[in-house]
Amino acid sequence: MSISLKRTLLLLAVAVVSVLTTAVSCEGPEPEPGPQPVVTDRAFDLYVCAVKHGGMGQNKNGTYVRRVGSLAAGQPRVEFTGRGLDITTRFTMESITRGMYYYQVPQEATGGFVKFHIALNAAGDETVVTDAETPFQKNTFYARKYTHAWLDEGRTLLVIGTDSDHRTAYWSKLREKDLAVQAEGTLDIRIPEGYQTISTSGLLSVRPTDGRLFYLYLVKSDDESVKPVTHVAVLDPATLAVLSDVAVSPDVMEETVSAAYGELIQTLITYDEDGTMYVAGMKTFDGVKLGVLRRIRPGETTFDPSWNGFPEPEGRLLTVQYVGNGRLLAYSRDEKLGTKIDSRSHFYSIVDLRTTRRERVCCEGVPLRWCSGRYSQRSAVVDGKAYIGVTEGDGPDDYPCVYIYDSDKGTVEKGIELSKGFCFDIIRAMDVE
Repeated sequence: MSISLKRTLLLLAVAVVSVLTTAVSCEGPEPEPGPQPVVTDRAFDLYVCAVKHGGMGQNKNGTYVRRVGSLAAGQPRVEFTGRGLDITTRFTMESITRGMYYYQVPQEATGGFVKFHIALNAAGDETVVTDAETPFQKNTFYARKYTHAWLDEGRTLLVIGTDSDHRTAYWSKLREKDLAVQAEGTLDIRIPEGYQTISTSGLLSVRPTDGRLFYLYLVKSDDESVKPVTHVAVLDPATLAVLSDVAVSPDVMEETVSAAYGELIQTLITYDEDGTMYVAGMKTFDGVKLGVLRRIRPGETTFDPSWNGFPEPEGRLLTVQYVGNGRLLAYSRDEKLGTKIDSRSHFYSIVDLRTTRRERVCCEGVPLRWCSGRYSQRSAVVDGKAYIGVTEGDGPDDYPCVYIYDSDKGTVEKGIELSKGFCFDIIRAMDVE
């Protein structure tokens, strides 16, 4: 055999082995996949206002919403200059939220309720999708001035408001799916002698452990020297009959917080695992109305007069949220530092409900900075974590941002930042489709 023939056969053999090796390698284990995009079933809607803080009609300069999938650190700063959904014209920032939906009486005079959700379009911009609208029937409600509760495992939305004279409280039951009015009526609330009106909205809440429906409201006098009195009524969820109605001693609580506007921004009633109800209220101390935190124990229908979870208050108590492990997140203010809506006098603390001791929320040993914004709900509690928003500071690097408190670990870490130049007011944790 010639040398050239041997070389030809050798090259042919090498080629065959190469093909076989390639075939075997294609049938072997696939390479490790690269990083996959994070898929989440929750989004956070961040609300800011232009010029000054909003809430309860305080700001007409513009309310903008951006949606993010996570509030953790390591993400681009959330920009609002030229970005965000402007809800100023039609909607209010005060809203009922559940799952992925918003429910409200709009700013625009539509004469009814609307259900909508916020989505991202193909360009990644926020947009409103209207899911249902229903006109008022017998009872008329006004933007921002109503309170609510969910009945029948979320299938029915109960809304309570008052007439224009604030002498009668009326209710409507709406079917969650399409907001169709299912039933309406008035509450058999008897205004005591010496008083003429009741609060615009009051607070409405269902105790999760036994389904008992509570309605907290004020009776008020035209005589300003006569202090309002808080009442705790227990209602039949099926008929809305008043089962009991007890006046609260002013030594316990004079008023609940934001009884005029329900819980359309601020969380004012919260529950622990045992079903104890905690309510943010007010009481006069040395001539100044300051915060108190009262509780209604499981199985009871009136406040425990011997317990106050907010002793020696610095000022008003504005929001309360149970975060687990016997701890409550409180947002309050220090009266000495200012009482205006834009005063940087507001702060976050953790209340130990077993001892009633409270401490400022700190990150790496440093308290979170003082905030502005009285009608604000910059905190959301999800799966044992509290997402806590603070307003911008004076330094060039003091951006509005979110801190994340882990109730199991007792730790706090910094999360996402927002752009400067806007007033940070609300965080809403929403489900996504």
